[in-house]
Amino acid sequence: LNPTHGAFVQAKARTLDPVNKTIVCESTYKDKNGVNEIFTVAYDRLVIAVGVKTNTFGIESIKEGDGVYFLKHLYHARSIRNNIIDVFEKASIPGTSEGERRRLLSFIVVGGGPTSCEFMSELHDFIRNDVRKLFPTMLPYVTCTLVEAGPALLGPFDVQLQSYTRKLFENRQIDVRLSTSVVGLEDYHDPAFRFPAKRAVLNDGTKLPFGTLVWSAGLAPVKFTCSFMNDTDTTDTDTDTDTTDTKGEQMSTASTPKNLPLSKNGRILVDEYLRVKGHEGSIWAMGDAAVCESDPLPQLAQVARQQGLYLGKVFSSSSSSSSSSSLDPKAQTLKPFSFLNLGSMASLGENKAVYDGSKVGTHGKEIKVGKMKGFLALLMWKSVYWGRQTSIENKISIPFHWFKSYFFGRDTSRF
Repeated sequence: LNPTHGAFVQAKARTLDPVNKTIVCESTYKDKNGVNEIFTVAYDRLVIAVGVKTNTFGIESIKEGDGVYFLKHLYHARSIRNNIIDVFEKASIPGTSEGERRRLLSFIVVGGGPTSCEFMSELHDFIRNDVRKLFPTMLPYVTCTLVEAGPALLGPFDVQLQSYTRKLFENRQIDVRLSTSVVGLEDYHDPAFRFPAKRAVLNDGTKLPFGTLVWSAGLAPVKFTCSFMNDTDTTDTDTDTDTTDTKGEQMSTASTPKNLPLSKNGRILVDEYLRVKGHEGSIWAMGDAAVCESDPLPQLAQVARQQGLYLGKVFSSSSSSSSSSSLDPKAQTLKPFSFLNLGSMASLGENKAVYDGSKVGTHGKEIKVGKMKGFLALLMWKSVYWGRQTSIENKISIPFHWFKSYFFGRDTSRF
């Protein structure tokens, strides 16, 4: 962010007042009294791009901590990485029972989408190629389980690529459980255990002990978006309770000034120009947090990226005028936002990946460019993600990290 043209504020947006054009924010840092300061930020034009959070589907026992992790933020990845090293160190302590070693080195990933499959693949490579150098005697105790409620892995992908992924995982001795869901987690005790133990309870009654469980199943609105649900008091700013609708019931779209219209699953309703309905010219929404009813799009990074570029053009074309009429799409002769589907990719470890180009193009004009798997798909995956980097520094440093990891292994130190 160029400091001469803007400013960055590290805070959490809590509530919105579209009448007075202000956002109530909460600082992420505590002051000397241990309090997170509340303050307001005024705006002329607002873009809501708050994303979503992990959906636990109302299962109260699924909470972060004690070996349970979500996979949405950078700190999640760091916590998972450190926990993997922790469980190997605990398992290698002399005198640890075989039962506890098997529990500590049991890794469960919940969800069968691209994120879950990519993580499971990276986990497998990290353990088999890097961790084994430090704990070679612990490898026989390691188990990896992937639990997916649907009938297949990589649900949006071509059936052949789904089967290819399933076979890869089976050859790696990854236990894939389809049409299965986790209904809860529970603590349990064994006299031979040194450390607190947890296990996952599946819908078929099976109980799987684990040392690390990564939950990457489903998306839900964040607290800021939830503040628009059933919100009829324009002075109420209490959003401490996270009221995620997990049953898909219709949420309030009341016409009170403070409310923004929401879809059934809690996404902000926008028109074809990404303008929030009822607040055209002052509020836009994009990414996972928004949806256009006439053309609903999947919650993907490529959608959010293209929407961001589109809004950049909207604001750039109106920068010469501060009036709201300058943001009228008709006055600007702007076309409605149109998503260009570039296909779907997933990295599967061991220098393999998959690419599905069954539907490439804009809505109604898709073409089939084919599908790809194996090493060539991985080269494509790396090229695309490298090309999407916005800084020269990253474009230079990322290939060096790939080179280092390939020839010398991943870093297993703590950070």
